[in-house]
Amino acid sequence: MPDIGAARVPVGGGSMSHSEALAGVLDADRALPSQRLAGSDDLGWRSMLARTYHDPSVADEFETAPTAALLVVVVTKGMYTIEARSGGQWRSAAYQPGAAGVTSPLRSSALRWRAKSADPLHSVHMYLYPDLVDEISHEMGGMGMLRPHELPDSLTVDDPFVTAAGYAIAQAVERRAASLYADSLAHALTTHLLCAVQSRRLDEPRTMLGRTELRALLGYLRENLHTDVTLDDLAAQADMSKYHLLRSFKRATGTTPHRYLVRLRMRRAASLLRSSSQTVQQVMLACGYQSAAQFSAAFRREYGCAPGQYRRVVG
Repeated sequence: MPDIGAARVPVGGGSMSHSEALAGVLDADRALPSQRLAGSDDLGWRSMLARTYHDPSVADEFETAPTAALLVVVVTKGMYTIEARSGGQWRSAAYQPGAAGVTSPLRSSALRWRAKSADPLHSVHMYLYPDLVDEISHEMGGMGMLRPHELPDSLTVDDPFVTAAGYAIAQAVERRAASLYADSLAHALTTHLLCAVQSRRLDEPRTMLGRTELRALLGYLRENLHTDVTLDDLAAQADMSKYHLLRSFKRATGTTPHRYLVRLRMRRAASLLRSSSQTVQQVMLACGYQSAAQFSAAFRREYGCAPGQYRRVVG
């Protein structure tokens, strides 16, 4: 059943760490009361993980598992009345074949539902990887590294394109389609979802760095992931002091240049580990690391496991 609804941070333990959320993508259905029918886990898809489910006719209240992925769910069979709890209040929505919802990264929901007919209840869950979202955001003229609150999050989405993409991806899972086809669908769906997000960000107030200058600076980082980029290099690129660069960069992106660069490198590493035949050492060098220990430690902080283990699980 859709992992969607009232967006909130996980309860009980404070906010979830990024590494826990990234590692949690593969285990996201552990919290679902549904039975997995099929999945793309072993198909080598590079841009998303997709799974189809048979959902029970009745589901009592449960907590969904937050992940770092942008999650899109489309109902493919059956009719539900689903309820999501927010602030002690329940709100409901009617689901039928083609109904869709979106959950932004790091969000958890309290859900329950009941079938409205005797038809079997089926759904497809599409986890769009964060490096795909970042890449498309940047290609569309955005800043990349969108924060969870900047991404779509809705209990119901009335969007024929999202519905069509869900059906196509569900069929791709069943047919065990090649990665080229599936990744093309993932790119199209992500681009579609980010269109509204990017248009809103165009209207944001300018920072000291300026939108054009910031985009050029982020492009410089992306082009130099393999080199030893310093704060002096970035300040020279932006033609401002290191102090003003740090302040303006954090205001615009929500993080420091160093942290942004590390996250870019880790997402590039994850992409290469999933989609290329490069050795772990070659991936390490391509991402600007000379020490295997430092690379492994950075990757583990971001993804919750070592690079080699990540490749064995999702590669």
